Amino acid sequence: MPSVPEVEFKPVEVRTRSGRALEVREYCLEDFGALVEMYRSFEPKRVAQGLPPPDVPRIAHWLDELQRKSRALLALDGKRVVAHAILCPISETAVEFTIFVHQDFREQKLGTALTRLELQFAAAMGFKEVFLTTELSNFPALCLYRKIGFRITSRYGDECEMKIDIAKVHGELPQAA
Repeated sequence: MPSVPEVEFKPVEVRTRSGRALEVREYCLEDFGALVEMYRSFEPKRVAQGLPPPDVPRIAHWLDELQRKSRALLALDGKRVVAHAILCPISETAVEFTIFVHQDFREQKLGTALTRLELQFAAAMGFKEVFLTTELSNFPALCLYRKIGFRITSRYGDECEMKIDIAKVHGELPQAA
């Protein structure tokens, strides 16, 4: 497993479509309980490759394993975690991206802002390519990813893999709101 580069992410404020200010910052161990709580109330469960897990013990185990090999950004409404975006290295130059936005904050442009911030973070860490997997029926996600510059590289069953060469588009990535 490739190591996760040590690059600092400076917290930023993003605004939702409705104007609500949220803090985006890197995950730290003290956030574990709030992140478990976000996933406890997250719906629908097991929406993407069986994630998030359906119950607190499995959520806690998944997050514990995930934090050992990845870097993640959180969007917070006060102390409440409302979104979680993850970068998990798959090689020295490539990283896998995953994002979960709590149902109370969907369709607010938070996913767009957080995706752009994660791509900027990945570029700062020196990654050249970002991969993700999504369901072909997840039209809002597909639309967002295509708008940002991801392209479908393969399809299997009801899912597809997408990729973006951030080395080529980093300077062109629109800044987060």
